[in-house]
Amino acid sequence: MFLNKLSNWPSDKKIKQLLISSVILLLVIYPIMSYFFTVSYPVSAFESQLSFSGELIKEYNANADINLYRIANILDYFFMISYGGIFFSLGLIIVRKFKEETIWRKIGLIIIPLTIIAPSCDAIENIFILLLLSDPLEFPNIWAIIHSFFALIKYIIMFIGFGWIAAALIKLVLIRKSQKIQ
Repeated sequence: MFLNKLSNWPSDKKIKQLLISSVILLLVIYPIMSYFFTVSYPVSAFESQLSFSGELIKEYNANADINLYRIANILDYFFMISYGGIFFSLGLIIVRKFKEETIWRKIGLIIIPLTIIAPSCDAIENIFILLLLSDPLEFPNIWAIIHSFFALIKYIIMFIGFGWIAAALIKLVLIRKSQKIQ
């Protein structure tokens, strides 16, 4: 099974390198991207991404600095690479700490591919944002709905993935504590 290949591929060294480089990229790109989002758009990214309304986004765009907002969305692609790399590498590091026959490892090996799907949905969402910005006040309203749909899928997957990571970390701490007691 393909998912079982993740038990030993990529190597632990490559995973650590990916984690470190992804964290560095995040620390560099996030403040710059956030600045451009903040100064260019009248509402939070969360509000605009999940609006499901072309008319509402057109209203936001009327009060936005479209050029700076476009830059923010282009920079967001680097952010996607960073959080996807962190999500993937951290998930693999954690899943490999569980014994092979445990449900935690099995579920983790199912969750790990989601780490690629979330930033992929984010990338598609951004394609639609950039399309919206090509004609910010007259774009077809369906583009806003598609954009919001991919944003929703991204957030659901991220919630599931990061939820599993948090629960798995707690489980690992509990396992270690019980081993020290024995």
